[in-house]
Amino acid sequence: MLGSMVFAGAQVNYRAGFAQTSLEPPSYPFSLSLAGYGAPRDGRFTLEWIRKGEAGDCTAFGNTANNLFAWRQGKLMISGTAGELVWKSMGNTGSIRLLAGNKAGWYAVDDSDNLLYSAAAPVLKWKKISRVSSAIAITVSDNHIYLADKDGRISYAALKNKALHWNTLTAIPHLQSLATGKGSLYVLTTANDLIKFDPGQENKNGIRIARYNGLSYDVRLKAIAIAGNTVYGMDSANTIYTGRHRTDGDLTVSALAIASGKQIVVLAGADVCGFDGSFISSIKQEILRKHNIPAAAILVNASHTHFAPVTQNWLTWGEHNQKPDSVYLYGVVRPAIVAAIQAALRNMEPSTIYFGRGKTAIGGNRTFTKAPLPYDDDLDVINIVRKKDKERTVLFLAGCHPVFKNEGAEGITISANYPGVTRKWLAEKVGIRKSIFIQGCGGDINPIDASHTATGTKLAEDITHVLDLPQEELSGNISFYLDSINFPVKKWTEDSLIAFRNRNEGKEGDVYAEKNVRWANLMLQLNRAQAIPTSMPVYIQTINIGSWKLVGLSREAVTDYSIGIKKIWQGERVSVAGYCNDVSSYLPTQRHIQEGVYEGMDSFFWYGQPSIFPESVYDDILEKIKQLRR
Repeated sequence: MLGSMVFAGAQVNYRAGFAQTSLEPPSYPFSLSLAGYGAPRDGRFTLEWIRKGEAGDCTAFGNTANNLFAWRQGKLMISGTAGELVWKSMGNTGSIRLLAGNKAGWYAVDDSDNLLYSAAAPVLKWKKISRVSSAIAITVSDNHIYLADKDGRISYAALKNKALHWNTLTAIPHLQSLATGKGSLYVLTTANDLIKFDPGQENKNGIRIARYNGLSYDVRLKAIAIAGNTVYGMDSANTIYTGRHRTDGDLTVSALAIASGKQIVVLAGADVCGFDGSFISSIKQEILRKHNIPAAAILVNASHTHFAPVTQNWLTWGEHNQKPDSVYLYGVVRPAIVAAIQAALRNMEPSTIYFGRGKTAIGGNRTFTKAPLPYDDDLDVINIVRKKDKERTVLFLAGCHPVFKNEGAEGITISANYPGVTRKWLAEKVGIRKSIFIQGCGGDINPIDASHTATGTKLAEDITHVLDLPQEELSGNISFYLDSINFPVKKWTEDSLIAFRNRNEGKEGDVYAEKNVRWANLMLQLNRAQAIPTSMPVYIQTINIGSWKLVGLSREAVTDYSIGIKKIWQGERVSVAGYCNDVSSYLPTQRHIQEGVYEGMDSFFWYGQPSIFPESVYDDILEKIKQLRR
């Protein structure tokens, strides 16, 4: 089983290395918006609450940098956050209803609306520093104190001044609790929305980062606190909960480096929905500086899972989805991709490489209802066998959306979706612990099974079937190319943009109409700044490893591109991937555009593109590829 390799050609000495790094978010950022779906309108977020312990009969709850505290029966109680809550008395505090703390000391509001302060010391010595009116929430950072009144008005003052000088920061309706952490202000509303507010940024209403959904966020909280890198909540029964990301724990980026002589190529597959071209370009530039490997030799592919945090700009979506969290994107995703590539390069060792092709029936065309219903069901498998110990690394390529199911708890769980199931199955069932998924041209292909576990298992079984069949040993030189074709933008007039906006305004709750309004406003803004792009590029990357040709297209390429490009090299070993290097729109065919289906029309508004492609886009791209014959 899993052992047939034949058709060896002339000897070529390949070296190959594999590495995998995690894309799982750490405890901070506390909650992230999931990518891929514009619905539900109010967002899909990663935060879940896990019961930690009880605060007892307390009337105030807060935090210092690393501890939680509560006011209980006239005493200030404090507990560390490691393990179970163990409350210890810090001394008597009098009649306190609001509490906050930082490294320097404690702040409190008493029943007489006095703002009190005590330095951090074994014996608390409270002194009145100000008087506040109608305060319902308080929090402090190292530099500022924040108070909120019953109308949701947030005021702040610098702590460096002897006398507090209050300024109004913003107002958030239905506010009930405040906390600070990592330079940001967090607001809990009575509807149990968790809002992040970055002082000094343009959005004066903040960005929702979590909301009550009855599934993962299934408790009604009255207060929040932040200690260390963790957010905590307390409900009306004074039960304390720890916030964490709800996740399957399988988000990764895998990299495969292959060399022959001085020629090196790198293939990376990331469990993200997509990425902006500028983001991937910056990664390639870093690898070029450090390893002298050109951009054309590095292909970065997005699996397109709809259950990973947002990693690209979607400026026409709801505010919570418009931009990725910068801490996650630049503190986790970018370094993980770079680290995986660098480790794969370090891990290169003499290897034999085989190509195999089979079929998989995991998907079907989701778009068209009348024949023909195109679907490239090819399953391409690159089997790499390390010479010294016969350890296998497997690259598998198939085209199908990782989208199911956006329902129940599954719809709000971080997950690599079916590719993650396939990788795990290969590791556990047949001992292939090093595998990398490359998403094919799955733009208009959805799984036929609603269970991503069933889809991933079926794909894994199909991979093992390919590995059981005779495979062709690759032999020959390595080459790589990165080309592009630019399509002119057919710009809308200002009058047409305004008319389009007017037709969609006043439809609150309709995610499609709201998206259209945001798109029109974006285009009007760009138009008035003379910043609308004049062209829409499609990137075509070609990597040849011996007799195997991998063509990587940018954007969400539909299945026809894989079918059509393979026909250019009829009978040869050609694989085609979409979602490579830049996922900035769909890549449709004339039929998608003429029939006005999602891939050819409405998706361009979701992606914030200045126009749709011309009907000739498919023919133009294939003609370009024929002319280049890379």
